[in-house]
Amino acid sequence: MVAWHQNTLKGWWRDMSAGFVLAAAALAVSLLYLLVLPNVPLPLSPDAKYWAGYAPQFAFVAGLIIGTLVWRPVLSRASTPKQGAVTGSAMALGVVVLVPILAAAYVLLFPLFLSVVTGQGLDYALQLYPAPLWAAVGVFQTVATVWSPIVGVLLIPIGAVAGWAHQRHRRLSSQ
Repeated sequence: MVAWHQNTLKGWWRDMSAGFVLAAAALAVSLLYLLVLPNVPLPLSPDAKYWAGYAPQFAFVAGLIIGTLVWRPVLSRASTPKQGAVTGSAMALGVVVLVPILAAAYVLLFPLFLSVVTGQGLDYALQLYPAPLWAAVGVFQTVATVWSPIVGVLLIPIGAVAGWAHQRHRRLSSQ
C-alpha cells in the first residue's frame, strides 16, 4: 500500500475513534440520566419525559459528529494534556448544545421525511407548516432545559478527563 494512503487511513481511523469515544460517553451518560430520572422528584410533563427518552440517540449522533470532526483538527501532536482536557470538555459541551438542536431538527423535518417515505407529494407535507416549526421550538426548549444541564454536569468533566488522559498517553508514548 502507498505510504500516503496508509497515513490517510490512519488519520481517518483516529478521527472515527475519537468520535466513537465521545459518542459512547454521551450515550452512557444519557442512559444513566434515564435511569436516575424516575428517582428524582422533578415535576416533568409527559412530553418532557418523552423527549428525554429520545435524547440518548441524539447524544450518540452528536458525539460521533463532534468527536470525528473536531478532535484531530484542534489538537496537534505537540499538545499538552492540559490542552487535551480543555478540548475534551469543549467537545462535551458541544454535545450538550447539539442534542437539543438535533432533536428540534428531527421534529422540524419529520413531515418532509414522512412524505418521502410514504410517497405523498412534498406539497402535502408543506401544508402542515408552520405547526412543526412551533413543535420544534418546544422540543428544543424541553431538551435544552430538562436534559442538557443534568447531562452536561457529568459529561463535561468526563470529556476533560478523557482528553487529558489521551494527550498524556500520547506524550508518554512518544518519549
